[in-house]
Amino acid sequence: MKWSYQIGSIRGIPIRLHLTFLLILIFFIYEFAVHDIKIVEYDIIIGFGGMDSPAAVKYLFSITTAVLFFSTLLFHELSHSIVAQGYGIKIKSITLFIIGGVAQMEDIPKEPRKEGRIAAAGPAFSMTIGILAYAIYDSFGPVNPARGTFENGALIMLGVIAFYNIILGIFNLIPAFPMDGGRIFRALLATRMPYIDATRRAVAMGKGMAFMMGIFGLLTLAVGGLWFLLIAFFIYYGAAGEGETTAISVTLEGLKARDLMTGLPDVIYVPPDWTLDQLIDVMFKTKHTGYPVQESHDSPVLGVITFSDIHRIPEPDRGVIRVKDVMTSEVIAIEADADAFDAFKLIAPGNVGRLIIMDRGRMVGIVSRTDLMRSIQFRGAYE
Repeated sequence: MKWSYQIGSIRGIPIRLHLTFLLILIFFIYEFAVHDIKIVEYDIIIGFGGMDSPAAVKYLFSITTAVLFFSTLLFHELSHSIVAQGYGIKIKSITLFIIGGVAQMEDIPKEPRKEGRIAAAGPAFSMTIGILAYAIYDSFGPVNPARGTFENGALIMLGVIAFYNIILGIFNLIPAFPMDGGRIFRALLATRMPYIDATRRAVAMGKGMAFMMGIFGLLTLAVGGLWFLLIAFFIYYGAAGEGETTAISVTLEGLKARDLMTGLPDVIYVPPDWTLDQLIDVMFKTKHTGYPVQESHDSPVLGVITFSDIHRIPEPDRGVIRVKDVMTSEVIAIEADADAFDAFKLIAPGNVGRLIIMDRGRMVGIVSRTDLMRSIQFRGAYE
């Protein structure tokens, strides 16, 4: 089942909605429509439940407000992306899901100043929108029964946008890596220590805060603590995952794909007209599980064949079926002078077992998942 769908793009950045986003959207629509929460200190009302209007009108205002609020959440993520694009970083996509939004960047700059600015852009946008919305509300408010339905609805809408954006901006500044505040915290640490050490401290801080949020969520489960549990889960595993990725990035720094590859003439290729039985004999001898398919080392790569491709074919047919009949024609390749970490990003998701290394249109080597992981372990242990 597909969990996220692209709904458009902004500045060339694909915008995606995760199916779990529908849950939070419906929840907010319901909460806005039925509740009438008063923030006495600021004289604003969060919700349309107290309006003297039909339920349909309340839900219409609620739907409009929820869409506007989540639009500001989208632009919160877009503000990160715009600053990152200014530094030449490619943004793969922005995805909205149940506990917020994520701008997926190809890489996070290791320069503290750049990372700090990218991280601060989101909270700065949310705080600005919140303050502007409250300033408008303060000029025309407060809500008054003597006003018309549309005027009061618009004022409540402004109050909701102001309140939640200010809360969003402040919450994101909590130094819990990988949230925005955690990234700012890492950027500050990185001005005084190596980037990898700054990351480790930021990850430890993030995990600690996630643990405390989780405890608080359990204690308040009956009154909305579930959201704290979800956020704690996101922070803990996000911190652990990004911490590991950063360590690998630093470990591979300075290496090119050609430094990790098994080069020619040591790469074993198989001709497309071989039978699968012939290939199996080679597999037993060489102990490899995947091979490029070529007529010769100097000819183009026609595809890749792996043990899993053979395993799908019934044993009696393996003496007749040819390699070209079951090979994967889509070749995942990378240039020899590409960064080694780019090779890792292609292999890491799990659906690529090996990369063909190309140089000026010709295969010069191959990097398998095992080769890459061994290189990471070796350099991590001895550098």
